Amino acid sequence: MPVVRTSLSIVLAKFPDHKDKIKRLFRESGTFQSLCEDYRRCAEASTYWNQSASEQAPARREEYGNLLQDLSEEILQNLRE
Repeated sequence: MPVVRTSLSIVLAKFPDHKDKIKRLFRESGTFQSLCEDYRRCAEASTYWNQSASEQAPARREEYGNLLQDLSEEILQNLRE
């Protein structure tokens, strides 16, 4: 049975040292919630393409890997503010 992971749980797992601030921002900021949801969707797509044997897979792996990095940096920027 697949485990359903929420955007909040995925971001908390990625940045465990910022747990309290992530929870506060998620509770108080719709913009941060959207950012976490974008991260979740991107992480799921990345997982899919990492398991794919499709001809498109290498390009998609790179694309989603770069996007995950950008979203991680944006989340960290929000945490530092």
